[in-house]
Amino acid sequence: MKKPNLLATGIGLALLGLGAFATAQANTYVVMTHGKGLNPAQTTRIQAAGGTVTAHLPQIGVAIVEAGSDFGVRAAGINGIRSISPDVGIQFDQIEPLEISEADFVNPPLAAGMDNFHNLQWGHAAIDAAGAWNQDQFGAGATVAVLDSGVNCTHPDLAPNLLLDKAASFVPDETACNTSGSSHGTHVAGTIAAPMTGAGANSGVIGVAPQAKVIPVKVLSAITGSGSFAGIIQGIVHATDSGANVINMSLGVRGGMPIGGSEVAELVNATARATRHARASGVLVVASAGNDGRDLDKDSGVEICDDDDNCARYNLRAFPAQLPGVLSVAATGPEGWALDPLDTPLDRPASYSNYGLSGIDLSAPGGDFTYPGNENCSFVVTAPCWAMDMVISTTLTGWGWNAGTSMAAPHVSGVAALVYGKHGGNINPSQVESILRRSADQPGQAGKDPHFGHGRVNAAAAVGL
Repeated sequence: MKKPNLLATGIGLALLGLGAFATAQANTYVVMTHGKGLNPAQTTRIQAAGGTVTAHLPQIGVAIVEAGSDFGVRAAGINGIRSISPDVGIQFDQIEPLEISEADFVNPPLAAGMDNFHNLQWGHAAIDAAGAWNQDQFGAGATVAVLDSGVNCTHPDLAPNLLLDKAASFVPDETACNTSGSSHGTHVAGTIAAPMTGAGANSGVIGVAPQAKVIPVKVLSAITGSGSFAGIIQGIVHATDSGANVINMSLGVRGGMPIGGSEVAELVNATARATRHARASGVLVVASAGNDGRDLDKDSGVEICDDDDNCARYNLRAFPAQLPGVLSVAATGPEGWALDPLDTPLDRPASYSNYGLSGIDLSAPGGDFTYPGNENCSFVVTAPCWAMDMVISTTLTGWGWNAGTSMAAPHVSGVAALVYGKHGGNINPSQVESILRRSADQPGQAGKDPHFGHGRVNAAAAVGL
């Protein structure tokens, strides 16, 4: 994923946030039981082995324990404990977006009286978000949890729709709200649910579901870009139990999972327990498919087991996107859109997006940067033409463009929020997934396509079913 002279110009773009595994998290362990949680005897034995339970998730039979480096040996043999795995930290890429810096904004053409940058949101045109709004569907009543690097909770294009009483951080020494560090989570949240504020100094973009609510859940550091299995697992459970209808995870592991070790395999199984809990609780989990440009059909897998230890092998090049019950989203994007906004094709498979029949469920606008020129275009604002092929949304300091399957997933989460809103929440994830698939446009081959999955989501068609 490289645009010529991208770094030399000092302009960055936030990609999926995929990184390489780091070392085990010091003194942190993920403990899985065979039952639904720790019983008093197990807790006593853990304490006797030098462990302190810092989080107990009986819903999924997982506990997070702080202990010394020999805890695994000292706690071995506790009856009813399935596994004790040192937590693994993951380093994520969080390059910052190209920011809009114009001081004087004007209402964009064709959208007088609406948010200033809405006409730059070619992704909304691709999925026909306005067609859903014209059916009076704005996502009211739906809630989306954004598991990411945190959110600028005072951003004028986000603050009205944030549920800060349900926000949480699972990154030590950082809160769910941040005004410095990474803009990644802020960008994702804006695509989902930036409100329709109308023209004015503080207006900008519109979310796909502009009346949906967002729960910020920090699982990645806004400063270092690092996260851990323990944080992601706790984030999924917290979002589920806080009333989310949709969980958006624009995160994953660059280059695939190091699945050779049994301890990492158990961490994967613990995460799968969390996503199964979400699904069983009525929550649709959406994740980005990854930016490696890989064929996910050709990668080896790992065994994932249910609560009764029934195991099946899954491809896991894209984690957590390929966990069972998670919707994996590939990215699409135009080339040279700002030169001809009305006729430029919007459904090109993005140059970086992972693909594969077994690995992609749906596709959505994620943007691209393959346009070969470096000249500026003037459409609403003046910026490099290639930058306008990316996805515009909120950032820590205003608005800007990012590209990646990170940007595709929130388009799907936004459409899912529209569907939940239409049905007043009285619909289960399998039904929502079916609607998303049946209503999707088919820019690729009929049925399922390696680049588009079951198709590119269509908001207007989805709320029409």
